[in-house]
Amino acid sequence: MAIRMPRIIQARQILKRSLSNGGSTPASIDIPKGYFAIYVGEQEKKRFVVPVSILSEPIFQELLHQ
Repeated sequence: MAIRMPRIIQARQILKRSLSNGGSTPASIDIPKGYFAIYVGEQEKKRFVVPVSILSEPIFQELLHQ
C-alpha cells in the first residue's frame, strides 16, 4: 500500500493542475503531443488533459473504472 500512495498523490496532482486551468478546456484547443483528454461527468462534463504515460499506472486504471 505504501508504494501506491505516491501514485495516488501524483494522479491527484495532475488532475488538480488540470482543474486549476479552469476545469474545462474548450474543445478547439489542441491537446499536446503525448497527452489525451478525458471527459468526466454525466450532465456537467469536465475535461481533463493528462499524459499518456499515466495509462499504464494501475491506480489510474482503478480511477477510470469508478
